[in-house]
Amino acid sequence: MDFKALGDNLGLDEDEYRELIDLFIQSGGLDLVKLEQALTMGDADQVMRCAHTIKGASGNLGLTAVSAAARRIEEQSMHNRLEGLEEALRTLKFQFEAIRACV
Repeated sequence: MDFKALGDNLGLDEDEYRELIDLFIQSGGLDLVKLEQALTMGDADQVMRCAHTIKGASGNLGLTAVSAAARRIEEQSMHNRLEGLEEALRTLKFQFEAIRACV
């Protein structure tokens, strides 16, 4: 992952961007746990809110794969369709872990 290029797109130097990524990993990790718990409980509203938060934060950082995965979960949960979201959650977690591994 090219943190310099991603930072440049936001008008940040690489160190500033890495700080934001660190914050995203911390807060996004908590949101991911909440999302998974809400999915297990069948709470579509909470799933939607967590996915929306992750989508927005990752989108603002230019993390398009994470944002796309979160968007899919958000859109389905918006219509109370939680069945089949396990695969989307696995994809989101995989993308999230890929970013964590790059830091």
